[in-house]
Amino acid sequence: LQLAPGHRSARENLQSVCTALVERWHFRMLNDRNRNMAFHQAIQRAVLQGHDTVLDIGAGTGLLSMFAVQSGARSVHACEMSRTMYQLASQVLAANQMHNSVQLHHVKSTDMSVPVHIPERVSLVVTETVDAGLLGEHILPTLRHAWEHLLLPPTSALEHPESMRYGRVIPGGATVHACIVECPDVRRNHTVLQTTSCGVELSGLHITSHTAVHTEPSDQMSPEGEPYSSEVLSRVRGGFSCLTKPCQMFQFDFNNPQTFSPESLEHLQVFHLPVKHPGVLDAIVMWFDLHLDEETHLSTSPEQDTCWEQAVFPVHRQHLTGSHCSTGELQVTEGDTIVVSATCRGDCIRMWVSEIQHHKDSGQFHSTAVTTHKQLKELSDKHEDSGMVVSATCDSAPVVEAAATPASLHQSSKDISTSSTAEQSVLPQTIYLQQTDICVLNDSRFNDAFYAAVKKCLSSNTGGVSSNVVDLTDFCTGDNMEMEGASTACEGRVNSGIAVLDITQGMSMVGLCAAKLGARKIRYSGQSSSSGKLVEALARRNGVPDGVVELGPSCLEPGGSGALWDVVVTDLVEPSGVLRQQVLEDLALARAYSIRPEGTILPCAAAVYGVCVESEVLLRENRVLGSEQTLGLKVADYMNIFQATTHLDINLSTLPHKPLTEPFHIFNFKLEEETQENTLPSYLEQSRTFVVQASDSGTISAVPFWFEIWVDSSNRLSTRDDNCHWRQAAVVLDKPVAVEKGQQICLEASCQNSTISIVVK
Repeated sequence: LQLAPGHRSARENLQSVCTALVERWHFRMLNDRNRNMAFHQAIQRAVLQGHDTVLDIGAGTGLLSMFAVQSGARSVHACEMSRTMYQLASQVLAANQMHNSVQLHHVKSTDMSVPVHIPERVSLVVTETVDAGLLGEHILPTLRHAWEHLLLPPTSALEHPESMRYGRVIPGGATVHACIVECPDVRRNHTVLQTTSCGVELSGLHITSHTAVHTEPSDQMSPEGEPYSSEVLSRVRGGFSCLTKPCQMFQFDFNNPQTFSPESLEHLQVFHLPVKHPGVLDAIVMWFDLHLDEETHLSTSPEQDTCWEQAVFPVHRQHLTGSHCSTGELQVTEGDTIVVSATCRGDCIRMWVSEIQHHKDSGQFHSTAVTTHKQLKELSDKHEDSGMVVSATCDSAPVVEAAATPASLHQSSKDISTSSTAEQSVLPQTIYLQQTDICVLNDSRFNDAFYAAVKKCLSSNTGGVSSNVVDLTDFCTGDNMEMEGASTACEGRVNSGIAVLDITQGMSMVGLCAAKLGARKIRYSGQSSSSGKLVEALARRNGVPDGVVELGPSCLEPGGSGALWDVVVTDLVEPSGVLRQQVLEDLALARAYSIRPEGTILPCAAAVYGVCVESEVLLRENRVLGSEQTLGLKVADYMNIFQATTHLDINLSTLPHKPLTEPFHIFNFKLEEETQENTLPSYLEQSRTFVVQASDSGTISAVPFWFEIWVDSSNRLSTRDDNCHWRQAAVVLDKPVAVEKGQQICLEASCQNSTISIVVK
C-alpha cells in the first residue's frame, strides 16, 4: 500500500488481517470515557491506600497500567498474551514516556510466577478480562491463579489485615442480573419457525442454534463454546420488551477467592420469575454491575450507553419440561411464572428456561414440574442432605438453590412432575446451525422468491427459451438494466434434465427445492459440516432419490469436473451486508466454464444503493476518537492503524444516525451479461464518480450501502428490509466531511475483487 495506495485488493486484505488481529470491541472500550474514568479513579484510590505494586492482567493497549503509573504506583508489571497487542502496548507506553515505568511481559498470566516474571507478590491486580457474559474471558481461573501465585494474601486469609499488607483486585466483584424478554430478532436467529422452506418440508427435525448445545441442562453440556450470543439490545431490529422484572442471579467477590472456587460454583440455582407483561418468551437477557471498588461501579444494562453488549440466552424448547412446551408459541400472560435454571459450572454462566407455569383463572398453576410452594417444600425436604435451600427473591417468587449437579436437580424435578417422562412424546432429531443459517431458513420472502424462480426453471415443457427482462430503470436513475434476450431460468427444459449447482457459502434450500421439483442432479458446494448434515437429512425426509443431491467442490475453474450446469445458484450478499468474497469472480468463472450456453444464474441481477450519514456510533466502533477519550493518554494513533474502513452488520433502521442525503444509486451488476470470447464481464470491475445533493447540514462520517437483488425478472429482494436475513454495511470515512444543506457532494465509488469502496471527495 505504501507503493500503491490505491491498490484495493491489498487494502481489503490488510483490513481483514487487522480485524482478525485486533477485535473491534477494543475501539468501543477505549472510546468509553466513563469506563476509563471509573477505572482511573478506582486505581488511584487503591494506590493511595498502599496497594502500590501493580500487575495489569490482559493489558491490551496498556491503558490501565498507565493509570497506575499516573497514580504513583511504586512498580507496575503488565502481561499480554496477544503478540499484536503486546507490540501495540509497547509503542503506546513509549509514546507516553512510560516504557521505563511499566514492565511489559508477552506471556499469559497463568504462566507467570515469582520471581521469574515479577520479583515479589503484588498488592494489586487490575484486569478487565470480562465479556458480555462476564466470565467468558476466563476471569475466574485467571484470578484463582493470581491469588495463589502472584498476589499478596486476601484480607479473608489474614487474622489482622489492618496491620499487614494484603492483596486486592480491581474490579472487586460483580453482580449478575437477568430478565425475560420478547424479541422477534432473537427468535428468528435461533430457532427455525417455518414448517416449510423453499417448498421443502422441515417437519421431523428440530433445527436450533449452537447456543442450545452449550446450555444443555445436564452433565452433557459442552464445556467449550459460549451458551449465549451478544447484542446491543437497544439496537436490535424490531426492538424488545421485558416480560419480567430484573432479577439478581449471581454475586461474585473477586477479593475472596474461596467464594469462586470450582467446587463452590457447581450447584444449580432455580429462579421463579413472575410474568409482569404478556408476550412471547424469546430469551433471557443478562447484564452485570462491575464493582471496581466500594465507591465506583459500572453497569452493562441495556439502559446504559456502554462499550459492553448484553448476553442473550435464547429460549430453546428442548430445555423445557413437558411435551406441551415443545410445540407452539411460547406465549405467556401476566400471572404466569417462568422457571429459569442457572449455573456457573465450568467457570461459565449458563442460563436456560426449564419450565413455564401457566396460571389459570382458578389461581392454580398448570405445569409439568415443580409448581407450588408445597411441592417446593417437598423438594427441599427431599434434598436436605444436599444443602438445598428455599429462599424468596424476585418479587417473593421462590428460588431453589441446590448444592447438586444440574443433572441431579433436573431429575429431581421429574420425580414430582405431574406427568411422567414416559408420557411425553419423543422429541424430534435436533440439528444445530449457526444463527445466520437459521435466519436464512426463517426468511420466507427470500426462500419464496428462489422457490418461484426455480419452479419456473423446471415447470415449462414447451421446448423453447423465452426472454428474461429485468428492467431496473425505475430504481436506478440514469442506468438501464434491461436484459432482453437473456435466457430465463431454464424455461423449456423437461424436469428430469435439469442440473443445479448451488455455490452458496452457508445454508441454502434452493438445491433441495430443485430436487423436489424434479431436477436430475444437485451439487452443493461451500456447506459447513452442520448445514451439510441438514441438507442430507432433509433430502432423505423429503423423499429425494439417492444420488440426486451431493456435496462436493464447485469445480468452476478451467479443467474442473467437466460437468455443465443448467442453473448456478449463489448467495450474492453475505448476511453481514457485503458482497460475498470473490462472488463476482466465481460467477464469471461459472459463466465461462460451468454453465450450458442457455443456462442461467440465480440471482440474475443486483443494484447497490447508499446514503451519506452522520453517525458518531459508527466512528466510535471503528477508531479511537482522540486522546480525550483515553484521558489525555496517546493511544489513538497506534490503535487506529488497525481500523477497518468497512463496518459490517449494521441495522440501519436502529442505528443512531442522521441522514444527510437521499438514498442514491451506486452500481448495477448484470450477472446474466453476455460476453464475447476472452472478454471479462463488465461487472467484475466498475468505477464511477457522481454527485448527490445534501438534504441536511452535518458531518458525513459514513456511507451505509445495501443491495436490491433480482432473483429473476419477477422476484426482487432488498437487503435493507428489516424482515430479511441480511444486515447492511457502511464505508466509514477516514476524515469526516462537513456539508451544508443543498451542497453538491462528489462521491467516487469502485468495485474490484467483489469489494465496494466509496470515497467522499
